[in-house]
Amino acid sequence: MNPKRWHPELIVLILAAALTRVWNLFSPNAVVFDETYFKSFAAHYLNGHYYFDIHPPLGKLMLAGLAHLQGLAPSAMISGTAVTLRWLPAVAGILLVPLVWGILRRLGATRAFAFLGAALILLDNALTVESRFILMDSTLLLCGLGALYLYLRARTAGPNHRWLWLGLAALSAGAAISIKWTGLTALALIGLLWLWDQPSREAASWPRRLGELAVLAFIPTLVYLSVFWAHFQLLPRSGDGDAFMTPQFQSTLIGNAGYDPHTHLPFITKFIQLNQEMYRANQTLTATHPYGSRWYTWPLEGRPIYYWQGDTRAGGRQGNIYLLGNPAVWWGVWIAILAGLVYAYLGRRRLRPATMAALAVAATAYFLNFLPFVAVARVMFLYHYFFSFIFSLIFAVMLWNDLATTKKGRQLIHLRQRQIYGAVIVLITLGFIFFAPLTYGSPLTPNGLQARMWLHSWR
Repeated sequence: MNPKRWHPELIVLILAAALTRVWNLFSPNAVVFDETYFKSFAAHYLNGHYYFDIHPPLGKLMLAGLAHLQGLAPSAMISGTAVTLRWLPAVAGILLVPLVWGILRRLGATRAFAFLGAALILLDNALTVESRFILMDSTLLLCGLGALYLYLRARTAGPNHRWLWLGLAALSAGAAISIKWTGLTALALIGLLWLWDQPSREAASWPRRLGELAVLAFIPTLVYLSVFWAHFQLLPRSGDGDAFMTPQFQSTLIGNAGYDPHTHLPFITKFIQLNQEMYRANQTLTATHPYGSRWYTWPLEGRPIYYWQGDTRAGGRQGNIYLLGNPAVWWGVWIAILAGLVYAYLGRRRLRPATMAALAVAATAYFLNFLPFVAVARVMFLYHYFFSFIFSLIFAVMLWNDLATTKKGRQLIHLRQRQIYGAVIVLITLGFIFFAPLTYGSPLTPNGLQARMWLHSWR
């Protein structure tokens, strides 16, 4: 292996990510939060009964593929816990850690600060929780951020390899959109970066540029259409999702009261009808939830989500799982950003052009993922903020990557800087460990639980 490409800290990050995401993965052996929906949706692909969900099908199709490989019976998946399906989000959660390391390196971070950024992802309790259950957001984050990383690779690739990386970025963005519509922001970000890059690409011909645009438009569209084609092919029978569809659509489902074997509805008609109904359901969703939260509470994690409650044991000890981020990370990121901006301003520190570009990417991605939720009226949750949270983290790391670097390019040369760097690693580690019982469902006494409810809104 080329020594220049050998990064032992990356191996440490991957191993630590595997440990935190996989340790005791099948505990609790119970249905946690929205696992009840996604395991059942995946089961329907195996028994062929039509279902309806407000999100595109790819995440559930991936779970169904894993279930098929594991030999799980659809009936057992619907009535049981199907905890072995947690492998899919767990692997996605593991890969997210080195992926953020790679993005930071591509944006210009040194190995020390890329390690710090990846450690912030590794030691965040909320991201860890989300990656340990049969939920969609870990795979969504992996595909969305993967698209950004692949495009950053395309920016520095040679003319021929650029097509490959650009195609892979488009493929990953298409996968993100096909898991949840919020994944569309990955493609939007790539599109904005592509436009930003054009003035500096004087050697690129217009046919080539138009070809790249075609790749960025065509491949995600093809992925999205293909996912729905598979969806319809695997669900030919009547199921609990029939009522959401038009009578004409229902007439194509075997076993439906209106089934007509002579009805042949074109794929594009089914596709349009289902997407219209998904949009309508998203817009008219009136359900409430005691752990729902508004967008303006997310940056400081004002309202976590209570995922699971265990049985009460002797002494009142009880296991609980919360989608609750590590405050040392969530709050520390904002402290780092504010402190860094003030330090740069008061010290008249001019940031490097490459740093300014990286900060612009992170800030654009943050608001691109955050602002659309301002107009959403339906119930929302803290996990809707994950993309923006990660980009706030990237912003903070890239800012201090510059501020900790001398004009000669040397970094962390002063003892105080190294002490602060080490203290941050220790602080986020202690924060993760302290809140770990709420991540893994370890039994706590009532007093122990209360000691971790730092805000009244967390209960």
